[in-house]
Amino acid sequence: METSYEDFEPLCKWRRDQNCDKLEVHLPGFRRQQLKVEIHSSGILEISGERLMDEGKSKRIISRFRKEFLVSEDYQRTQIRAKFYNGILHLVMPKQIIPTISAPAGGGGDENNDDKASSSGTSYLTCLMKLNKSIALEIMILAISLAIIVAYVKKYCQCSSLE
Repeated sequence: METSYEDFEPLCKWRRDQNCDKLEVHLPGFRRQQLKVEIHSSGILEISGERLMDEGKSKRIISRFRKEFLVSEDYQRTQIRAKFYNGILHLVMPKQIIPTISAPAGGGGDENNDDKASSSGTSYLTCLMKLNKSIALEIMILAISLAIIVAYVKKYCQCSSLE
């Protein structure tokens, strides 16, 4: 018996949210057992499927598809979930949660800020200011440490090049 394959491109719809992205793959006529969803260690999400379309005495026709998507590091790869119902494969891909440093409860920021400023922008600026203070403090500590080392070397070492 001869087998022929009909490759097709399923309709895919992306929905992007703040916390996760959702992918809908429209697969009318397919059953869950005919589908395969895999995420490879290389970060490739592979969705494939095959189903028998027609079987005659001398020939059978199989409809098949294969889709690949690169899943970026922005997603929690181990938390990607897939559900299939009503001919649609639904994939939910949660995004990585990036911790933010929020402003102290007493305000702690610039009192003259416009009330219309977004809270996410304010928390980003607060985080950036704290980061800059932390970096400045580390630079000061390194400079003081270097000055102490140079003074020690000048006093206790017999180095003529430091004079």
